[in-house]
Amino acid sequence: MAIAVVALAALIAILRMVCVPVGSFREALDELAWGLPADSVVGILGEPNRICASGAVDHVPLSGADTAALREALRAATAERWVYTRRGASRPIPRDSDPGCRAPSIATELGFDTVGRLRWYVREMDQTDLVHDPAIIVPAPEGRN
Repeated sequence: MAIAVVALAALIAILRMVCVPVGSFREALDELAWGLPADSVVGILGEPNRICASGAVDHVPLSGADTAALREALRAATAERWVYTRRGASRPIPRDSDPGCRAPSIATELGFDTVGRLRWYVREMDQTDLVHDPAIIVPAPEGRN
């Protein structure tokens, strides 16, 4: 059992080294601001390794009380998603219109709206929570007395 745990930890460490952009990339994620245009995101993070040209968000990990409403808000706010798996994108950047396109485990995924503004990201897919623009959540109307 102990060998399995050590092997799993080693596998996770290797995946982090291979798949997760490190160092300045992680620090650069902290420089992102909601509504930032896509070209500004490229200026901060560099070009993505792949663009998922669909608004599919069923794979995005959610937590909290009302995940159904949050997932609906994400769907409404997402036109395409950018995937960062390693430093240095190859040209041309692959565009995948398959709704099954997604960031692999531990990679970074960013969601953009129809006009190319940043609306959300997951720093490490399947490892960290979604971080999103609070403006994509429309509060429910308050009941009247």
